[in-house]
Amino acid sequence: MRSVLNVITEDPDQLRRFPTEVRLMIFTELLTLWPKTIFRGAYEFGPLDKKEFEEEIGVPWQILLTCRKYHDEAAPILYGNNRFVFCTGVRGEPGAFWRFPISARYMPYLADLAVYFRADDPKAMGSHRVGLFLTSIARRATKLQNLVVLASSDRYYDNRCKWDILFNHHPVCKAVLEMLERKTVRHLKIRMHNDAFLFPTFAHFLEQEFRKYGDTEGRSLTFWASCTCPKGCPYHPLQFCFLCGWDYQMQDTRPIDTIVDPGTVEAGMERMMDMQDELFTLGILPPKDDDEEGEEEEEELEAGIISGTYRRPFKDTYEDNLPAFTSGMLLPGQVRRYRSLPKAPEVWRFRQTTLFEYFHVVHYSHYLQMTFRPNQLFMES
Repeated sequence: MRSVLNVITEDPDQLRRFPTEVRLMIFTELLTLWPKTIFRGAYEFGPLDKKEFEEEIGVPWQILLTCRKYHDEAAPILYGNNRFVFCTGVRGEPGAFWRFPISARYMPYLADLAVYFRADDPKAMGSHRVGLFLTSIARRATKLQNLVVLASSDRYYDNRCKWDILFNHHPVCKAVLEMLERKTVRHLKIRMHNDAFLFPTFAHFLEQEFRKYGDTEGRSLTFWASCTCPKGCPYHPLQFCFLCGWDYQMQDTRPIDTIVDPGTVEAGMERMMDMQDELFTLGILPPKDDDEEGEEEEEELEAGIISGTYRRPFKDTYEDNLPAFTSGMLLPGQVRRYRSLPKAPEVWRFRQTTLFEYFHVVHYSHYLQMTFRPNQLFMES
């Protein structure tokens, strides 16, 4: 088989001599790289475990450009028999997702896919492009068996993408919800990498939605955590990783990722406050001015309304309430409980009406008599 492959790669026209079954066997041997994983953009993505990624391997995809017949025969084998991993670029740029890394016409062939992206601002271009790709996968990848969605944080490396907690309005989160609704993928794996988190309670919500849409037999939704044991953190211990807790002397036996409970990948209150404070400091989220808070509280006190209760009532002098008395909205002795002057509504009141006020009621027997009487008169005559 290897000698045949060497001849074909040098002269693809030699394939025309073989029948279709033999050509499919040749394409399978030539284009199937399993159990190796085809990575694209992993060099620019950021730190990954050496046991997971070492180098990108080449694929002899040029055979698809030989002719239409070879293309139609080899494309399902290339995209259906391999595992693809596409990654965003450095500092959260779209990287491989500037355009769809897999054309929409090949998505129905996919069986094993992974998307690695940098957790960033929901409005960032990288988040937007990855969300569009996953949405297209949810609608077109009808044979997808395994999908891994990895969200990575760079807070202990470049520290360029500050928004490393995925909220429910993130484009990727919306695409994952659509996948669960359409039941596109049979086995979905959500992987949080290097201290990235989901919004509180969102992982439990995903699990609830997974069980909501159809039977779970033969389908799965799992949550995983992984890290590359960063060493540049000032709080870094001497022996154990402060993220995963593994001993640095046992890195060779450490698994790439571990399955965890949904609550483990959800951010706690302290983690949320740290990210919010950092976003405020950088001006990504505008902080609220203390003077504005004081002014709003003072206005609420003047209005006498705080949390739905009256703190300080209005002055009940006759001069203060004179406009209300003259308009007829208040009677002497009453006090208005609002700041603005009372205004009469356009419609003072409504009256409940019934259908019988506009139509005459006819008894059923009388209705039958009126309906069939002409026929009876004709028969009697």
